[in-house]
Amino acid sequence: MKQVMERDCSVIIFKKNKHISSPLDLKPSLYFILKGSVRGFVRDEGEEITTWLATERNIVGLTLFDKQYNIQRQQFIQALETTHAIVIPHTLIMELFTFPQMHKLARNLLWYHYHEADERNFLIRIPTAEKRIQRLIETHPHLYQRIPSKHLAGFLGIREETLSRLKAKINRTRSASYSPYPGNH
Repeated sequence: MKQVMERDCSVIIFKKNKHISSPLDLKPSLYFILKGSVRGFVRDEGEEITTWLATERNIVGLTLFDKQYNIQRQQFIQALETTHAIVIPHTLIMELFTFPQMHKLARNLLWYHYHEADERNFLIRIPTAEKRIQRLIETHPHLYQRIPSKHLAGFLGIREETLSRLKAKINRTRSASYSPYPGNH
């Protein structure tokens, strides 16, 4: 299995803001992110809606569902930073399923992606923007720190101005609670 993967995988670098995958890809590949951050988004009436975010050690890619599931929702993946990734071609994925260990790996990946989807589902249902940001900081602090505000706001379902105001409030609260002198809070 390792030899097959080494034979068919390659490393690719995507410059910041470049599309990694789009609806034009007939047989999209998967990508294991070595370094960088990416977002998945759809376009709806000219607006881009960020649906997920990912950084290092994540596998990203578009689904191969029939077009009936993607009506009026064209999916894209975009690099938010210069991103280094291992390309895992669709044909390789199918070939890997001939190896018994791939089934265990697939189950683990399915569980992980289900867990992440469940967290995104929960996050967007939290009633206030402030509580959504707090939850994101608790569960995915690296996203809060790294992802540009424009895309983070879209992911959280809030306006960029609201995110900026709440980030400033969080920073003020953190600064006020920090004291370089023990016992002086």
